[in-house]
Amino acid sequence: MANFTLDSLINMEPSVVSRDLSGYITYVFGAPKVGKSTLAKDMGALILSFEDGTRAMSGAYAQIMQSWGDVRTIARLAKDPRFKERYKALAIDTIDVAASLCEKWVCSQNGVEKLGDIAWGGGWTQLKKEIETTFRDLALQGYAILFIGHDKEKTITRPDGTEYTKIVPTVSDSVNNIIKNMADIIGYGCMDWRTGERVMYLRSNDGTIDCGTRFPYMAERIPFGYKPLVDALNEAIDKEAEMNGASAVTDKKIVREEVVTYDFDKILEEFNTIITSLSKEANFTEFWAPRVTEITDKILGKGKKVSQCSREQAELLSLIVDELKAMISEHTNA
Repeated sequence: MANFTLDSLINMEPSVVSRDLSGYITYVFGAPKVGKSTLAKDMGALILSFEDGTRAMSGAYAQIMQSWGDVRTIARLAKDPRFKERYKALAIDTIDVAASLCEKWVCSQNGVEKLGDIAWGGGWTQLKKEIETTFRDLALQGYAILFIGHDKEKTITRPDGTEYTKIVPTVSDSVNNIIKNMADIIGYGCMDWRTGERVMYLRSNDGTIDCGTRFPYMAERIPFGYKPLVDALNEAIDKEAEMNGASAVTDKKIVREEVVTYDFDKILEEFNTIITSLSKEANFTEFWAPRVTEITDKILGKGKKVSQCSREQAELLSLIVDELKAMISEHTNA
C-alpha cells in the first residue's frame, strides 16, 4: 500500500526547484510590529488570526480563530473548489497561540488537564501528529503556508561550557521543531538599529539566529517584506539554474507527495479475503499456513496474530498484505 513501486523508483526523475511560491511552507518570526502580519496580507493569504493583529490593517483577509476546532473547520472548508479559487495561501498568526489551542484540544480528547498527564509521552506524540497532519494536508492541496511567531533570546551552552545568546521563536522547543521540519524557509524579522530599516535574516552564519532555508543560494539577509522575499527566492533559483542547468528549475507548481494514510478496516478486510481464498487451497495447511505465519511473525513479532492488531498498527497490517500478495504472485508465476 506504499505510494511507490519498483517501476516508479527505477523511472524516478531528479527533483527540480520551483518558482511557484504555492509549493512552499514559510516560517517567519520576529520582533513586535516588524511587519509579519503585513507580509501575510501582501502574500494574499487568508490569515487565521489567533491574536487579532490585523485590526489596524486595511486590505487584509482575516478570520478570528478561537479554538483548534476552528482550524479543523478551515481545513475542511479548504477542500472546496470555491475556497481554492479564492485563496492560494494560508497564514497562521501566530503559531504560539495556535499550538496552545491544539494542546487544549488534545488534552480535552484525553480527558486530562495537561499533556504530561497522558501516559508514556503520548500527549506530545498526539500534539505533533495533529499539527503535522493538519498543515501538511493543506500544503498537499496546493496552499502556500505561512507560520508567524514572536521572538526571544535564549542562552545556549556550548560543549566546552561557554555560553552565547541565540534569537529563537517564543513557541516551545517541541512545537518549534515541528514547524521548522515542515518549513522550506525560516526567516527572522527585526529592525536594524544602525539604519532603522526592517530586515529579514534567512541565514545565520554564526548560529546566533534560529533561521535557515532549503535553498542553497538564498541570501543571508534581505529587506523585510513579501516582495523582497519573492525576489530573493527567484535570485536563489536563478543561481540554482546557473550552477546546475536550466533543467533543475521549473515554473510549475511542485506538488508535494501525498502522505500515505492507512484505512485499517479496508486493509483488514483485504487480509481476510486473501486468507479465505488461500484456505480453499488443498495444500493450505502444509504450504500456505506456515508461510503466512512466517510473514506475520516477521512484521508483528513472533507469535503475534493479525487479530491482535490495533488501529494504530494499520501500516504494519498493510505491510503484511503487501508481502502476502508478493508471495502469492511469486508462487503463481513460478
